Amino acid sequence: MDKVKQKRVWPRVLVVLLIIVVVASGFAIYYLFNFAFQKGGFASQQGGNVNTEFYDETPSQTWTQKTKDGLLLKAHYFAAAQPTDKTVVVVHGYGSSARKMSSYIKMFHNDGYNVLAPDNRAFGDSQGHYVGYGWLDRIDLANWMKQLNEYNPHAEIGMFGVSMGAAEVMYTLPLAPKNVKFAIADCGYSSINAELAYELKTMFNLPSFPILPLASIYSKILAKYNFQQANTKQTLRNNQIPLFIIHGDADQFVPTKFAYQNYKNNGGKNKQIWIVKGAGHAQARSTDPEAYQQRTQAFAERWFNTQP
Repeated sequence: MDKVKQKRVWPRVLVVLLIIVVVASGFAIYYLFNFAFQKGGFASQQGGNVNTEFYDETPSQTWTQKTKDGLLLKAHYFAAAQPTDKTVVVVHGYGSSARKMSSYIKMFHNDGYNVLAPDNRAFGDSQGHYVGYGWLDRIDLANWMKQLNEYNPHAEIGMFGVSMGAAEVMYTLPLAPKNVKFAIADCGYSSINAELAYELKTMFNLPSFPILPLASIYSKILAKYNFQQANTKQTLRNNQIPLFIIHGDADQFVPTKFAYQNYKNNGGKNKQIWIVKGAGHAQARSTDPEAYQQRTQAFAERWFNTQP
């Protein structure tokens, strides 16, 4: 009888243990999800001290938009010293903000352009509880450009982004208005899924499966989007807007391989790639400031001055 009872008990024990493991895993993945996606998580530990002097001391207009999910987003518009229809939209990265993009804003402003610098949802002065990783933000960015065209019906637009902002720019290209002349993507990833898998491996030595599939469920429920859909293989396939891809060959946060993937994924003929030797993540400009200024300025001037 004892042996019969034991045979009956063991399956129940195994079921209970399995339930405990599943529940514990669910809580662990929920923690990782919040760490990566929630405002105040890992993002708050990024983007340390940067020079914000130009942003703080240069007069600007505060623009706003209300998203379909009820968030109030903000951006700052820096008018050029001399009136022009040419505007560069400067998009910040993960853990950053429009204010922390001060040096890039100054760079394009000094080139004679208006600059619009948005705060992505959950960053800077914009509302939001969860990071959009550029995918959720692509609709917001398209709306900022729509607002630019309402502000100036004769506008010509260039897009520029760093890191997550670079991915956002590449994700937004299919939604870009016809007056977008070019896009510059500095150290952007090709897919959110691949970038998160890389971070899981390098930061925690954890496998992507089953963590990312389960995290995508949390993303759909809590953040209201599916990050696994984001991939430049789709968004760049039919792109005809001139694209300049920049990446450091010593990038340990967004691997350099993504630059080559993005370049390959872009279906248009008007594309360039520049791999900056010795540059870490988002360090291309500080590693070779003269070449960075020269190359970005030349690319912008070329396509702003090209007639359709």
